[in-house]
Amino acid sequence: MSLRGITVAITSSRRASELASIVRKFGGVPYIAPTIGIRNNNPLISDCNKFIDTVCRKKMHFFVFMTGVGVFALFQDVDKLHELDKVIEKLRDTIVIARSNKPATELRKFGVATNFVPDMNTIDGVFDLVRKFDVKNKNIGILWHGDYSDSFKRKLESLGSKVFEFSSYSYSISLEQKNGIMLKEMGYDYVAPTEEKIRKLIEDIMTGIIDAITFTSPPAVKEFFEFAKTNNKIDLLKDRLNHNLLVVSIGPSTSKMLEKFQINVDVIPSTYRMGAMVKELADFILSND
Repeated sequence: MSLRGITVAITSSRRASELASIVRKFGGVPYIAPTIGIRNNNPLISDCNKFIDTVCRKKMHFFVFMTGVGVFALFQDVDKLHELDKVIEKLRDTIVIARSNKPATELRKFGVATNFVPDMNTIDGVFDLVRKFDVKNKNIGILWHGDYSDSFKRKLESLGSKVFEFSSYSYSISLEQKNGIMLKEMGYDYVAPTEEKIRKLIEDIMTGIIDAITFTSPPAVKEFFEFAKTNNKIDLLKDRLNHNLLVVSIGPSTSKMLEKFQINVDVIPSTYRMGAMVKELADFILSND
């Protein structure tokens, strides 16, 4: 079971170094070219105050936290506004749902207990969990990651819920310095994305230097192809990916985004983890020899 020296492109930013280490462990050559960064949404004067006001003035029956980075960024600013104790006290009377263990871990650091984590760490997984409760006429808060799903809100509203939405950052193809420092404080050994790196990645895909490419989040896919579109490379890129490279996706949500751009996914692990993803790629190569 080995990657047999193939070159594997890594589009992740936050865990690029970790994924590169796994690729090397399996005998591959990592090519790090992150396609996703985060832009600050200035929550101190917008969503942060809105979050504090909503949690403290309304009875929130459920609150869904989609991302660890979002929790860290938002709660740091809540603390700077000297409202953290009040928010924590209010959330004790709320059913707190974390999309995965990452936001659950960050919530715990700020003294907020998580009641539930869905078995499938996706928006669909969160919805399947929430719909098990009687949510009619209930208030549900959502702290989004850098992306947003209007369909998720509509599904919750179709159950009779009133939805309140918040965000502390958005995605971009660059990484603001403040957010880079924040990710470092959270323990991420991140690699910052740049337009130059993405442009070079596309060039190397075209010239055959890259054998496989990994995507670990829907936004990483979206930003990559939006960049290619604005640089008039998207049609050639799609053709190359569908016929000359192995396309590897971490899970269903990422695969759906690839499908939106008409990209065929060759490898997706049954367990949505980076180690399992690379192992599945190695198994795929072995089975197709």
